[in-house]
Amino acid sequence: MKSGFLSQYDIIIFDCDGVLIDINLLKCEAFGKAVADYPSDIVGKFVEYCKNTFGVSRYVKFKEFLTEFARETYQEDKYNLLLTKYANICNRAYEIAEITPGCKNLLLELTNLNKSLYVASGGDEKELNEVFIKKNLNIYFNGIYGSPKTKSECTSIILNSNSDKKSVFIGDALSDMKTAKEHKIDYIYMSKYTVQSEEQDQLCRNGAIKVINTLEELL
Repeated sequence: MKSGFLSQYDIIIFDCDGVLIDINLLKCEAFGKAVADYPSDIVGKFVEYCKNTFGVSRYVKFKEFLTEFARETYQEDKYNLLLTKYANICNRAYEIAEITPGCKNLLLELTNLNKSLYVASGGDEKELNEVFIKKNLNIYFNGIYGSPKTKSECTSIILNSNSDKKSVFIGDALSDMKTAKEHKIDYIYMSKYTVQSEEQDQLCRNGAIKVINTLEELL
């Protein structure tokens, strides 16, 4: 590796959206489309909230939408309908979303160095595994984890099976940084595709051991 920066780590944990795949904006649009039957002001507030809570599971967000944004009594049928609509829109979005610059080259390089690579994402775990197979990314990873487990729970599974190994988390959102800090591992902040607020962006920059624009900078 040119920089050798990642050579110090045994375990590299990646967030997916906005790090490996350029899909953040498409997912924000998907949240809006899933609740498009509601008044536009409610939809707008919900989409803005989703931008600032990237990495938090859809299973949490749609419950919050019904109770805190739409201010409805929670109904399981309506909740499941929103999840289904969102999943269908996301599936189409992943089909057109691009892999981020330098992604495959970095994954290949790290694999050749016998690094253990994992994904800990707020995205749906079953959906992610299907997407990674379609995009031929699955071959690089020892494990791909996502919701309905929290990002912290995903990270716990990874670290518990790799005790006493030096680990780093590469993410693009405050939820990624908080997860890394909670588990006392280093955090690399990738900024190019983030959709969070300027304040959150600055918090991530301040809390990261390294800030990058894209994965190409780690090659």
